[in-house]
Amino acid sequence: MNRNEEYKALLQELEPVPTALDGTAERALRRRRRDRRLRIFGVPAGSLAACFIAFVLLVNLFPPFARACGNVPVLRALAQAVAWSPSLSAAVENDYVQPIGQSQTENGITATIEYVIVDQKQVHIFFTLKCEGYESLSAEMPEFTPRQHCAVLGADFQQEPGTLLHFTLDYHDSDVPDRFTMTFGVTGKSGKEEFPDPTPPHAEQSPQDAMLEESPERVPDILATFNFDLAFDPTYTAQGEIVPVNSTFHLDGQTLTVTEVEVYPTHVRVNVEGDPDNTAWLEGLDFYLENEDGERFDSISNGVSATGDPDTPAMKSFRLESPYFADSTHLILHITGATWLDKNRERVRADLKNGTVEWLPEGVTVQAMQHRENGWVLTFDVTAPADIHKQVFASRYYDEAGTKYDMDNFGWSVLDDGHGEAYLPLRDYDQDTVLLELNWSHTTQAEVPVTIPIK
Repeated sequence: MNRNEEYKALLQELEPVPTALDGTAERALRRRRRDRRLRIFGVPAGSLAACFIAFVLLVNLFPPFARACGNVPVLRALAQAVAWSPSLSAAVENDYVQPIGQSQTENGITATIEYVIVDQKQVHIFFTLKCEGYESLSAEMPEFTPRQHCAVLGADFQQEPGTLLHFTLDYHDSDVPDRFTMTFGVTGKSGKEEFPDPTPPHAEQSPQDAMLEESPERVPDILATFNFDLAFDPTYTAQGEIVPVNSTFHLDGQTLTVTEVEVYPTHVRVNVEGDPDNTAWLEGLDFYLENEDGERFDSISNGVSATGDPDTPAMKSFRLESPYFADSTHLILHITGATWLDKNRERVRADLKNGTVEWLPEGVTVQAMQHRENGWVLTFDVTAPADIHKQVFASRYYDEAGTKYDMDNFGWSVLDDGHGEAYLPLRDYDQDTVLLELNWSHTTQAEVPVTIPIK
């Protein structure tokens, strides 16, 4: 028997099966038999590394399925590992999982690739690390042979041995390959080591001063290195439906076109193009999908939420949870708002000596600009919407000659009144003016949501 057959046989042996899982195998088989329109993407010029990728850090728990699977030992850890994702939870519920079960042991550490969930555009790799004598184990970010042109996200590092960990590979301009080799190192904490703070703050040192300190990063020791050859069942990697839409709408004086919607088992991509004559770049969308039963599919709440144009600041592809397993006959896209970056507001000039900025988004004000021995710390009061206020400024800034500088870190605190304070450290910057790069300039809420039939 192959791994899929072993997995199905094991599920059949587990009794009792929770009521919530009744009929999942049958539903999966029916859905696999459905015809789906497929389109193979060509790879355009340009690298994924040039794309702007938005990462959302909030976690949106989806507990019903996790509870349903709680009595099935073989699925319990996987159900818990995907509880933050309605799409991945639906994939597990519908038996859309490829068991792997590859194990390697080096220096007493055992790494096991347990499962993968894949489709045409994403790979989700679930694995465990086990070793006695360690409080926690962590996988370094992996490398791939051949090189993969994708965004790689890792989660749940420095976890208790045996915890089901997770890598996500998101392909933008190409499809998931048939196979690749994944290599990663493992680090760990035994509980016996005590590493002093490499830059212990002085008693009199303020948080602002601490932000300007250059902290040498301690490189952890690699305890073991693993190489896994992973092959993906083409039944899974071929799954996806691309729906041409080509619907143009107007919002806040800007013209946008939803060109197509890509529906995959793990996510949905809504592709949007802005009119060249627009006065603002599209930076974010408030939107959701709804089917004929009123079931709602919201924006991705953890992982890649949008990808951008390598040649402009605009975001062009936005992500939603997937209705793939909902057997939807009709889908309607509802657009309720947007976030913009005005084309004449990409950079704003700050007068550091006088503590002023020529222009700031509504809800953002200067609180202080403090000169320190080794640079400046800028503090802003932020009352903008909670989902974007931490990302007012990009990590890049410029001097008057156009030289680019990068911030190593940001500071953020939430005050008792709900306001936020954003801290921008300009380390070793000795000029009197600076050009700050904005991530957005204003937001729009539609008086009447834009509705676009998708299917």
